[in-house]
Amino acid sequence: MNKNLVIERSRDFIKVLGPDALSFLQGQLSQDVESVEPSSSKWSFLLEPSGKVVAWLRITCLGKEEFLLDMDSGFAELVKDRLSRFLIRTKCTLEVSPMSMVTYLGPESETPKELKNLVPLLMDWPNLKALDYISSEKLEIVEIQPKEAWDQFRVIAGIPAMGTEITDKTIPAATGQIDRSVSFTKGCYTGQELVARVDSRNAGPPKHLVILDGGGDPPAPGIALSHEGSEVIEITSSTKTESGFCALGYRHRSNKEINRINYKGFDIEVREI
Repeated sequence: MNKNLVIERSRDFIKVLGPDALSFLQGQLSQDVESVEPSSSKWSFLLEPSGKVVAWLRITCLGKEEFLLDMDSGFAELVKDRLSRFLIRTKCTLEVSPMSMVTYLGPESETPKELKNLVPLLMDWPNLKALDYISSEKLEIVEIQPKEAWDQFRVIAGIPAMGTEITDKTIPAATGQIDRSVSFTKGCYTGQELVARVDSRNAGPPKHLVILDGGGDPPAPGIALSHEGSEVIEITSSTKTESGFCALGYRHRSNKEINRINYKGFDIEVREI
């Protein structure tokens, strides 16, 4: 992958403010919010009581009574509405905030000067190490890459996106983000029962997100890839790479042992996230 790139990002932001902000979020998010240190962040699910995903988001601690939630663009109002339903007799407010964010790929010592005064949030993923910078002002940076450039990096790293890999029918265990986004030692939170129940089963979730690496042109989202006449994986996102393509898709647990399939004459390696 290219290095020393700054990519503009399209994200939504919600500030959670007030003396009860910490306790409120602790009861609503799958992550242990109490463990999030000031100026640091962790990933979390926000769930319906049924356990289905409302949003997969990141929570950043800005202070004792101030937290920032950031999520894929277009989901702030949905998240705010879901949180507001449980905001009863709580000294806490929710504010959708217009903010700017960029992702920097490269050595921290070579960070563009426009970002030097901002606190970086580490993106530490397989095949991707990057820094996110969030600002209340528009970040003007020379040679910034357009928002569309991010999609290639996130697919190769196996980062799911709201609206494609994650919908209102998705359960957390299917996404491969349980270890990163769920605490099994914190107290109760909304939607916890399904998360715990699926985790206790040896079979796991009915389907699981996988990464595909293959040659040729990338299969379009929505295409189902087959093996020996049976549909095995439904593609959710794909991108071109130097050697062919990389894609994300869901594989049913009955096909868990199928780690290599053929698509248009090319072998495709399949691996779980």
